[in-house]
Amino acid sequence: MAIDRRKAIKTVIEAASNYERFLNNKSFLIVYKTEKGIEYVDVVFRSWHFLHLTGLKTKLSAKQFYETCLENKLSEKDLIFDNSGKAEQKLKVLPYLHDLLYHNCMIGEFINSGVMIQADYFVGDTKLILSLGFRRESNRDVPVTLYAGDVRKLTNPTNKVLAIFVRSFSEEIYNNNSYISKDTVIEDLDLPKDLVLIPDNDNLEDSKKKT
Repeated sequence: MAIDRRKAIKTVIEAASNYERFLNNKSFLIVYKTEKGIEYVDVVFRSWHFLHLTGLKTKLSAKQFYETCLENKLSEKDLIFDNSGKAEQKLKVLPYLHDLLYHNCMIGEFINSGVMIQADYFVGDTKLILSLGFRRESNRDVPVTLYAGDVRKLTNPTNKVLAIFVRSFSEEIYNNNSYISKDTVIEDLDLPKDLVLIPDNDNLEDSKKKT
């Protein structure tokens, strides 16, 4: 089935705007519980990651593509369309990408059971609509693929995310959270003090009310 080009462009431009607001140049500390105890991953989103998550092919560089989307100037001549269906699947869930790390979600190691995806682990929403794949890097991990589907089918084991902290790329320590699970007490997570600044009780209660 051929992709609706105008709809695809509209979807990508809107998604870029949300990516810029909620994800670009931000780092997230995703804290989760495993059989071994509390673990976490440190991930970062940059402008050049966006293109690969759309599934689209273009003549533009990743940075140029992102800037063109933000300027609302992306056109059909900038894109190379095919009928493989991969882009269409990603575009179905792309509008929800920016919201993933601000709500209840799950995380797990990629089981790589015949799915040709270059990712080490996935984070997925509890509505089982989308899964975001990350690759481990020496500093902070990076997003490499967006998958339309249940994260539990891609990972084993699949773990509950307890809390997510957010900071700008230039900041050295996390002092804000984007999500805290209902029964989680941040102080009990025993996170490194040089990585996370634990909020006082008043701020903690306020943040819980917002989630």
